[in-house]
This record gives sequence, C-alpha cells and structure tokens, in this order.
Amino acid sequence: MIRALSPYYIDTDLVYGGVTCEYFTLTVQVWDGDKASPDSTNEYKLTYKNTTASTGSHKINISSVIQDFVEFNAPTPLGYVNTTTLLDGNNQAWVYTYIEYDGGTTKYDEATELMTLGYSYGDEGENYSIVKDDILMPVMDYKMNKYGIFIIPVLSDEVDDYDVKISADGGLTILTFTVLATTDSSKVVRNLWIDVQANFPTASQYLSVEYRGNTINLDLYDEARYTPMDILFQNKDGALQTFTFFKDRKEETTVTDSVYQTKGGQGSNGFHQFVRYNVQARNSVSASSGFIRERENEVIQQLMYAHKAWIHDTVSQSYKAVYVKDTSKQFKTQLTDRLINYTMKFEYAYNQINNT
Repeated sequence: MIRALSPYYIDTDLVYGGVTCEYFTLTVQVWDGDKASPDSTNEYKLTYKNTTASTGSHKINISSVIQDFVEFNAPTPLGYVNTTTLLDGNNQAWVYTYIEYDGGTTKYDEATELMTLGYSYGDEGENYSIVKDDILMPVMDYKMNKYGIFIIPVLSDEVDDYDVKISADGGLTILTFTVLATTDSSKVVRNLWIDVQANFPTASQYLSVEYRGNTINLDLYDEARYTPMDILFQNKDGALQTFTFFKDRKEETTVTDSVYQTKGGQGSNGFHQFVRYNVQARNSVSASSGFIRERENEVIQQLMYAHKAWIHDTVSQSYKAVYVKDTSKQFKTQLTDRLINYTMKFEYAYNQINNT
C-alpha cells in the first residue's frame, strides 16, 4: 500500500537485457474503480536521461504526482441514521507504474498498488507499506461513547471474503457483516460504522469487534455530566478513525477586523466617525479526553498529525469540519503522571461569518 503523504520511490535498474540504457521513461497512471482496468486519463510520463552511462539504478519519488487524486472525505451519514453497518471507505485509488527503456514499448517492472493519503514515520524507512492486522488503526481497547458512534476501518481481501463479528459483554455474536473480496478501489477499505443505541442491549458494558483473528474491545461509557464529542480524523493509514473527548468542552470565538474614519457627522448625533469593515470570525472548541490508557498516546499523536478532522453530531447526523489547533503536546505516562488525560483545541475549518 502506497502511503502518498510520505515519499514513495520507484527504483529502476539502468541496465536491461544486458544493455545500459541511455534513458528510461516511467509511466504512472492513477484511477478509481477496478484494479484490472487501468485508466490513462490521469497519466504521467517521467523521463530520466542516463548521461553518465551508470550501471546502477535511479529512484523517482512519485508521491507528489499521485496524492492529489484522492480527496479525503468523511462518509455521508444520510441513510445510516441509528444503525450499525459497513460503509465504503472511498478514500483510495489505484496506481499503475511501468518502465520503458530507450523509446521501446516493452513494459518492465509493472506494478499496481493501492494508494491512500497515509504516511510513515521517519524511523520506518522509505516505501513503508505494512498494514498490521488488516485493520487500518491501532488494535487496542478503546473507550466509546455509549450514545455516539465509533468507526473501525478494515482492509478487504482481493480473493477471499471475511466476516467482521460484533458481540456484547463476551457473549454470542450479535451482528455479523461480510467484507466481500473486491478489487474496486472504493470498497477495498470498509468502514464499520457502529451505533450502540441502535443494535445492542442498553445494559451492555463493552463490545468486541473481531476481524481476521484480531479483536478490538470497545468499553461503553455513559458520561453523566458532560456531552461527549466524537472526532473523526484522517489517520496514519489514510483511513477514517474516531476518538471521543468525554469531558469539559468550551467554545470560543476570535474576531479580526479593520476600521476606517469618516467625517460625515458628529458622535453626539449617533454618527459613526469610525466604521468597522472586513469583519471576520473564527470559532474554536477545546475539550478534554477524560482518563485514557497510555497506549492511546499513539492515537493522540495521529490525531495531531491529521490533515483533516470532523466533529460528528450524533443527534443531527452532521459533520463540522475542524483541524487541530495544538502544535505541541507532551505525552504523559502512567509512571510519571499516573492518570493520563489530554485537552485539545480544534478550530473550525470555515469562517463563522459566511463570506464564500
């Protein structure tokens, strides 16, 4: 899997069939749909001239070429109110690459890879493509708002069907969804959209989600004092993930403006000698996570790195686009801090006064 927000190199040998090439052309095609049907509509040809007659290899980074062909979006909630279901990820595309030497038409090093708007860490090296556990988020226990939603993105197989099973309180399976084998880019990642109120006993304490031998447990939490805030965000794997802030939530607004002076009248007559114009307003919200486990520091880190995020309103089934305002965070540990919680600030990704 190509994580297009990090460099992805095509490493090409400069010798083919015992001949040192004078130049080679790398062709890159990006498309949505069936893997077996490359589309040349979005095609790039990159030529490298081997002017030194090198017999080694040459790398070309294609990330900047391909990443603009995925517009990362949250799934529409319309039609999925109060239900637990599988939704198409639809934040992926196929990338087909091949090499032609010295003007020939023979294709070398053909490859077709799935591309997401994910990234790798600096210590993971180049072309990091590992997907752990076939689940596109860290596999661990999470705390879930009992009256909210939770999303688990899973990776489909190209050959075999697999079931994702949900049980409550360690009992029998309550819901089973089949993740069908597919080579359709929009369906290669499926989002398991979980709504507890709709499909599970109200007295449930936790849910277990099992997929391909891996289990994520969701501890159901009923916050009595505050209104929890569900955040959807673009994670490290280029998939949609959720995290809930359970505690205190504060809204604020920031205003910018300009003022000009007029000479048309007196203030004693109610006249504005100084007039305000170009008034802009941006709102933001701060919220506290409540106590979390130390291993969830990884989720906090990915949330801070997210290019896109949304606040999900469970009642209206609507989204508000936001981005993380915090630019630094000291990670807490049980050893030094005992109890771990974070407060984060999100700024709404639009003007409060609609001017576009």
